[in-house]
Amino acid sequence: MFLTSRNIMSVGIVVLSGFALWQLPDHVRGDNQLFGANGTLLPALALAIICGLAALDTLRAAITVRRQSPSAGAPSDDVQLGKASVAGILLVTILAGLFAVSLRTVGYIPAATVLVLALMFGTGGRNLGVNLLISIVTVTLLYLGIRFGLGAHLQVWPDFTNGAG
Repeated sequence: MFLTSRNIMSVGIVVLSGFALWQLPDHVRGDNQLFGANGTLLPALALAIICGLAALDTLRAAITVRRQSPSAGAPSDDVQLGKASVAGILLVTILAGLFAVSLRTVGYIPAATVLVLALMFGTGGRNLGVNLLISIVTVTLLYLGIRFGLGAHLQVWPDFTNGAG
């Protein structure tokens, strides 16, 4: 059958990365020039590569299924998804979606800190102090890399002046 776990994941990645490409200009404003292009170039390029490779994997699977005989059984390269894998995929997908939705209203630093903190708790980290410290340091370094390395401008904190008009 064509819809193996691997194919379903590839189609999901194509859909999610396509949605992210569609939403990218609203979240990343590239006022600075980066390699002679707008600051959204690298995030868009990364998403386009992810989308393209997942689409190629889906296409490869469709071609392979047509070449196999019906009695060949399940493909050997299928990904086996257990309950823990599905829970991990759902955790990351839901947290990334909440991060993307809250990025504009909450700002990058608070949203990314909560994202990293939640991912650390979701993967077994239980020491709140250590997790919070690592989250803050990681998000700060990522912000500095995005701002000064890539030249992209993100909304860092919530915009409290927006509702005061």
